[in-house]
Formats: sequence, structure tokens, C-alpha cells
Amino acid sequence: MTKDYAPILLFVYKRLEHVQRVIDALRTNPEAADSILYIYSDAPASDADAEGVEAVREYVRSISGFEKVIVVERETNFGIEKSEVDGVTTVIGRHGKVIVLEDDIQVGNQFLKYMNYCLNEYEGDKSIYTVTGYSFLKADKANEELFGLTRSFCAWGWGTWSDRWENLSRSLNKSDIRYVATHKSMLDNGQEFSYLLLHQYKNRYLTWDVAWYYSCCKNGGMTIFPYNSLINNIGMDGSGVHYNDGSKENRVEPINDRGEISFPLKFGKFEDTLRKVVAEKKAGDKKTILRQFKMIVRFWLNTIEILASGADRVEIKRG
Repeated sequence: MTKDYAPILLFVYKRLEHVQRVIDALRTNPEAADSILYIYSDAPASDADAEGVEAVREYVRSISGFEKVIVVERETNFGIEKSEVDGVTTVIGRHGKVIVLEDDIQVGNQFLKYMNYCLNEYEGDKSIYTVTGYSFLKADKANEELFGLTRSFCAWGWGTWSDRWENLSRSLNKSDIRYVATHKSMLDNGQEFSYLLLHQYKNRYLTWDVAWYYSCCKNGGMTIFPYNSLINNIGMDGSGVHYNDGSKENRVEPINDRGEISFPLKFGKFEDTLRKVVAEKKAGDKKTILRQFKMIVRFWLNTIEILASGADRVEIKRG
């Protein structure tokens, strides 16, 4: 593989220990030494966060082990949604592709090799919108050499190209809600994406990842992912923005306990992959038949309410 490495874009805030673990994990990848690392540090949202933000900034200013480290310190608080959209747009505009991490994504020692291979190999395949190191499946030694294509998107260690990112829908309107209603099964892909999108629209805000997931699906874009995960989320400890109650622990996978990834990648059949993802999601759900029925009713009631009297347009949340 040539050393045409994508820049790494890391978003940080006030969690020093998490950032240190993320950087240490990145440096276990041989490709790190030849990769540019961009670090976007958001300004504190309140005085209470100022000390943590400054501690993180002091640390990231001293980081070495990469081809170059470029630190962007926000002077005002952007918030995670605005910061990520702005950061990805800026970096991908300079380099044409990007690998994106947040401060709680600990990568395996083959993550950068895999991500760069995919970003180089599949750049010309316009049906591929994203590449992620996260697996939608539990690790299984029997699946170690398999990779899959899915309509799902996960923002835990991912990458894309500028010509795909330019299709990000920064706002949605009622025609998009009609699309969601008529393509619900495809969009859900064994998850509850359609419910989440309607909930956000009804409350008049969108997160960047929901907008991006929708944009990918609407444009027929697929995501490449490993059957056995190459990343662990270490942020579900009550310290984050989205997972801050400390009660939803993500599974921890043996991300460095696997054989050498061989190229070209071996893909499972799309239908088999979809069936596995949907089956595993359903197996983990604990919904009664009554609750499932209520969710379906709520989905259609929300759809009718939005189309009848909801906002004509909703944008990605700003700050």
C-alpha cells in the first residue's frame, strides 16, 4: 500500500484521560508517523469546563509521533454539531479525504492501515459513502477475515471523501419526512433510525450524524465495516455529551487480538451481512410486542403531525 495517507481529524473537549488513551492507541499504528493529525479543541461552554479544556489543550500542544500535528483552538464554543461539520468540511476541503475520531474512540493497531486502504481503494466507487472501523456485530473468530457493506452509519472512527461529504443535507424539510415514511424499512436497517430522525425533526433540531446517515441512504451510499471491530468506544462512562448517564456501557472488543488484515478485503454477501446485522440488533432488544406496536403507532402519528403542522425546515443544531 502506498503512503497516500488520509489526514486524521480528532475532536477534543475537556476529557484529558480519554484523549491521552486515544493518542496512545493511534501511535500503535505504524502509519501514524506518516499521517497529519488535526486536533480541533472547542472552547469551554461554561466556566466550569474551562480548567478541563485548558488541560487538554496543554497536552495536545505537546503531541508528537505524527508527520505533523495541527491544533485548532476555538475561541468561542461551537458545540459538537457545528464543530464537527465545520472541522470535517475544512480538512476534507484541503485533502479530499479524512479519517474522523472523537476523544473517546480508541483504535486498534491496524485501524489506520485498514482505513487508508479503503479510502484509496474505493475512492472511485461512488456507491461507497463511508468507511468505519466499528463493527455492528459482536466479535467472532470465525468472521475475522470478513468485511461487510451496510446502509448503516456509525460515527465511531470513520472516514469519507470530499465528493461524498458535499452531499451532506444540512437541513431537512417535509419532503424528506415523506421520503423517510416511504423508505422506513430500508433506513432502519435493523435499527431505529427513522424514529430518531422524526423525533429530532419534531423537536426542531438535527444532529450532524443523523443528517449524514440520512444523506448517505438517500443517495444510495453504503458503509464498509469490519465484521470484527477495530475500535472501542471508551466514553460511555457518564463523561460525554451524547452518552452521559453512565448507564449504557458499550461492549469492549479485543481489537488488537486478531490476525493481520490481508488485502484485498473479503466481503460477505450484502444480504447475509444485512441479515446478521438485523438479527443481532433484534436479539439485543428487549421490546415487548406491545411496545413495538406503540412505537409503530407513534412513528405514524409523528409523521402525520409533522406533515400537517410541523416546521417546514429543520437545520443541523448549531452550538
